[in-house]
Amino acid sequence: METTRAADEPHTKIVTRRELLRQSALLAAAARLDIGESHAAPAGMSTYAWIRNPRILIAEAYNPPFYPALDYQAKKAVSIARELNADALRYPSASYFAYFPTRSGYPIHPELKGDPMRETVDLCKQAGLRVVAYVPLNHPFMDSTSTDPRYTDWSKKFADGKPMITSHYGWATFFEGCLNSPLREVIRSLVREVLAQYAVDVMYFDGPYQGMDHGRDFCHCQYCQAVYRKKFGKAIPDQGISLDDDIEYQNWMANDVVIGFFGELREMIRQTRDVPVLFNDSSLLSRRGWRSRAIPVADGFMFEAAETPEEKLFNMQLGQSTGKVTWTYVGSHTDYNREHMKDSTVRGWYSYPVESQELLIDGAAAIAAGAGLVYWSMSRFFYNQQGPLAYESGRYIKETFDFAQKHDALLRTLTSQPQAGIVVGGQTLDWYTGKHFVSGAYPNYFRGAYRLLKANSYEAEPFLDWNMAPGLLAKYQMIYAANCACLSAKQCGMLREYVRNGGSLIATHLTSVADEYGRVRADFGLADVFGASLLDPEPIEMPDLYMNAGTGDLIPQDPQVMRIRANGGRVLAQTIDRGHRSTIGPAGVGNTFGDGKVIYIASGFEAVYEETEMPILRTSFARLFEPYLAAKRSYQVEYQPGLTPHLMASKNTIVLHLLADTGNKNKHLRARESFLPLLDVKVRIKVPSQPKSVSLLRAGDKIPFTQSNGWIELTVPRVLIHEAVAVEL
Repeated sequence: METTRAADEPHTKIVTRRELLRQSALLAAAARLDIGESHAAPAGMSTYAWIRNPRILIAEAYNPPFYPALDYQAKKAVSIARELNADALRYPSASYFAYFPTRSGYPIHPELKGDPMRETVDLCKQAGLRVVAYVPLNHPFMDSTSTDPRYTDWSKKFADGKPMITSHYGWATFFEGCLNSPLREVIRSLVREVLAQYAVDVMYFDGPYQGMDHGRDFCHCQYCQAVYRKKFGKAIPDQGISLDDDIEYQNWMANDVVIGFFGELREMIRQTRDVPVLFNDSSLLSRRGWRSRAIPVADGFMFEAAETPEEKLFNMQLGQSTGKVTWTYVGSHTDYNREHMKDSTVRGWYSYPVESQELLIDGAAAIAAGAGLVYWSMSRFFYNQQGPLAYESGRYIKETFDFAQKHDALLRTLTSQPQAGIVVGGQTLDWYTGKHFVSGAYPNYFRGAYRLLKANSYEAEPFLDWNMAPGLLAKYQMIYAANCACLSAKQCGMLREYVRNGGSLIATHLTSVADEYGRVRADFGLADVFGASLLDPEPIEMPDLYMNAGTGDLIPQDPQVMRIRANGGRVLAQTIDRGHRSTIGPAGVGNTFGDGKVIYIASGFEAVYEETEMPILRTSFARLFEPYLAAKRSYQVEYQPGLTPHLMASKNTIVLHLLADTGNKNKHLRARESFLPLLDVKVRIKVPSQPKSVSLLRAGDKIPFTQSNGWIELTVPRVLIHEAVAVEL
């Protein structure tokens, strides 16, 4: 009997060639299942190509209809997916329980009958839907009230031996599992079973986790102690006593344990039945997430959600800068503020369709960035008597999916065209501990830089500091290092050579004051490049500061500023302390280094813009950007508050997306938002040749334009949430 390669554990079912042929034959039987027409991906498209722009519906298992009671019906789930025009369904092999008859040792839902996973996969294949298998990698599942003796053995431990316990959705509390314990093999066996027994198209992993509420806490269980002692010849140290110990433990847990385990699973999949692997990496911009650097292991990853469309677009571009496939939720978990709730973990209604027009702008931001669309979730419509299109959220998600399907061939060809690269300081988030540093607000710096560039019609792309490489830097005309406190000597060297070879650099505030682990230097790591030196590695905070650039009115200055002196560079502006009638020192220094140019600003100017959107800050930065970027800019859009442009292009097409974030959301209405249109938006797009046509993808109409000196000019009559100008060359 010829078989595909599979794991050789005694409880793992071998997938025969006959079984795979049976699954394939189901595609021909779609007409016999009354669940609507097939909207499968174009014929011949490989799964590896398909994952770039999917339309996925999630069957979420951390809430009804899977948990606490098991009400799930496969035919209903597939019917909902078809009605919404999804092209794939994500089935949960497990969450708090397993939802297939596993022999791995993972607990099975007590109400499980038959094999709903098998039924779901079969129905999806008949309907032309791809199947994404959701597999948790140590996502909390061990109920803390359980008497199962294995849970005590598998859980993370504090130094005093007590187990670590986490909350999740509000149903219960759970022991946090340890990947060095026997739980590791249970998870490995679960993955083998899903891969070998079911004809799934993609393996999607939630994790790997090493804790949740206590994800950053050292584990002192017997298994961690044994592995740690074998590697380092000593016991696991107490946490927070020594920075060197913290660095050693962090790197060991992240690289050897968590990412190492993920790498083992990826290789097992490659050797068994090679399918794409993606994982949940919403921890990417959180402090010391164990899995945050597992991107090189997988084919792609997912950022779950964002608070604003601008943040969504930023996150998606950050993902795309890695070269990996990026997915995102359209709609989140419909949390609300819960201000009257005593227990904030009781988060909302997971099985009722309550989202409004924010679904449309959430989806539009993902489409503009070229990200995969993942709707959370099937449970929104499962219990309702009417179909999903009877509800506005169902209509909105179908509208998003319909647009993505209609323009699928075009959208798949487009890539971002950034002029500027923005360094995102993952190392700063992880390690910097300055006395004036607020880690929760640190993203305001790199997001503010992004918004300043976009507001001035310059295409920008964020990228991760630890992913920095000479080839990556070389793709950008300018690098913007927004308060990147922690940069290694090697990273400083790469930026130094980038500028020396003709690149432009704008750096602000604490950039390069510390190494990659937050160890503060005596001076900037890039002092020679900046042409400036530190007087003190800590900033001062003072009200009513202004920047005097000698160009007219004083510019409101960030109230948190660095004290520096010019050291070879020329002073561009001074920080004025109006209250004391004094000058604190240089607010900005310009320098020429090799063939490149540098501006260092001694404050977090961009964070102030993120928090205020003051017009004078936008126009002041426009003057800074112009010498470096204006000559090669690719578009100009008339500035209007709430309008974010985003350019994508292929060999024969330019697409300028216009996102109009003009909703009426307030802090008491997180899940209800309606939008007003922007009218008569003036647009200029640089073109290399005479366009064949210019059209609006949302309106579906061609639009008149004029052409002069390599630019086309046009006026978009109306932008409600999203419009896209498509230029065919």
